[in-house]
Amino acid sequence: MSAETEVLEKPSRKKTDIEFHKPTLSREDLKTVLEALVEDHLSSGSVTHKFEKAFSSTFRTKQVVSANSLTAAYHLSLLALEIQPGDKIAISTFAPLAALDAIFLMQAQPLVVDMGKHSFHMCPERLASALEDESVKAVVLDHTFGSLADFSKYDFKNRPVIEDFSETVGARTETFTPGKQGKISICGLSIEYLITTGNGALICTDDDSLAKKIRARKEGKDPYPRKEGQPRLDYDMIDYQAALGIEQLSNLGVILERKRKIAQVYLQSIQGSQVGSHFNDPNSETFNRFVIIAPGNYEQVERYFRSLQIGTRRTVAEPIHHILELSNSDFPNGERLYQRGHCIPIYPNLTKDNVQRISQAIRRIY
Repeated sequence: MSAETEVLEKPSRKKTDIEFHKPTLSREDLKTVLEALVEDHLSSGSVTHKFEKAFSSTFRTKQVVSANSLTAAYHLSLLALEIQPGDKIAISTFAPLAALDAIFLMQAQPLVVDMGKHSFHMCPERLASALEDESVKAVVLDHTFGSLADFSKYDFKNRPVIEDFSETVGARTETFTPGKQGKISICGLSIEYLITTGNGALICTDDDSLAKKIRARKEGKDPYPRKEGQPRLDYDMIDYQAALGIEQLSNLGVILERKRKIAQVYLQSIQGSQVGSHFNDPNSETFNRFVIIAPGNYEQVERYFRSLQIGTRRTVAEPIHHILELSNSDFPNGERLYQRGHCIPIYPNLTKDNVQRISQAIRRIY
């Protein structure tokens, strides 16, 4: 019996529940928010502008516009791309639901594309086939779970791409940088992402004309003044949220390093087991969520983890092809990932003992 096993099975130590997720909030984060509240930063103003500038400087993005939700960011982006009612937008069946909601707000149509085999990303061949349809006017492509999607592997046929890099912010490779591959890029800031303001998102682009359109739509200014009967887009981020974002941004490197170290342990546990995953580059990927693909029935594996007091989640609450009541047989790879995929805890506040318990649990599946 190894030393690791002895620690895990020591009868005198009472095991406590390992929660699936905990937001990575430090005392400095909370102090920053409190100071913003004390100074009455309860509207959108100088602190939000400072956050936009800090993000722009950190990631060398020319233009950054804040929004108060991921749905708002997608909606503003689609408006800037001048998507019309009836236009089609290509999205993965595992795309953020905020993207689907924004497409509905535009009265456009989602064209859902299956994942690639042994991949967390949209299948390049299926996307190329979908883009033969001239009514497809844009593509949404995200870095699902923190696994990097290389856009050079896709032929977008001159369609504009919205890149969602919420789960890979801060990642880099030798050949590309997430957040710099799309016409517009979006970084979500809700609690399940790498950095958080509680809710919100940032829209990034190097295209000045697009940024001008996004700001004009958001503020109801020329050339898009608010018309009679047209709702105001109340999409402003609040300053105290932005204050939290500034502090979180400064800690991003530490968060990424910790997640990668935990992921290395999990990847070693998978080797030689019946459990798999689709992560490709442990040195570059951000592992915002760590997904294992286990054989057999989902509920059986979920009960196994629960019996060990380890919280897990499905890969998504529901894939988009389910929501739209499309045939499962048209999405074999997405369906398999939904039926057999399990997200296991990987937040930075996990203790060494927590990580060992989860690693041991992975090795012992079947």
